[in-house]
Amino acid sequence: KSDFSEGVLVGYRWNDAKQTEPAFPFGYGLTYTSFEFSDLDASCATDGKGGAGVRLTVSNTGAREGAAVPQVYVGFAGLQPVVRQLRAFRKVTLKPGTKTEVAFGLTEDDWKFYDETAQAWKSATGLGQSVVVSVGTSSGNISWSKTITCLPPSPAARL
Repeated sequence: KSDFSEGVLVGYRWNDAKQTEPAFPFGYGLTYTSFEFSDLDASCATDGKGGAGVRLTVSNTGAREGAAVPQVYVGFAGLQPVVRQLRAFRKVTLKPGTKTEVAFGLTEDDWKFYDETAQAWKSATGLGQSVVVSVGTSSGNISWSKTITCLPPSPAARL
């Protein structure tokens, strides 16, 4: 018999919940250049489907070509004890001195969590919970966060 007493607190989720700093956080990577994230924004979708969009500009500020991997995490009260969960990432390769806009689409499924008491999946937006959208280069290097409160999907959008 195995005892999985850590529950959902595995990997970066455990580090976040226990506020520990690992030597190499989840998503950590080395590069021979440097990058800057700017013009970050997150906003609720207006299509009635309960999602959101996240966008940012990634600039290669170094002297060599390289790849950056912006990561999008979301957090909300229903996730407790988990602080946040990875929901999107994208590898972007840029030449020195260039930049590109990166956009992510989040859906209502990205706000869902399993409620053990109710034995059912629930949506943070359906419960009126705000969502903290964060962007970083790894789970240990979150450089930007914004709290958004999106409406749940309209009944027509669920059809």
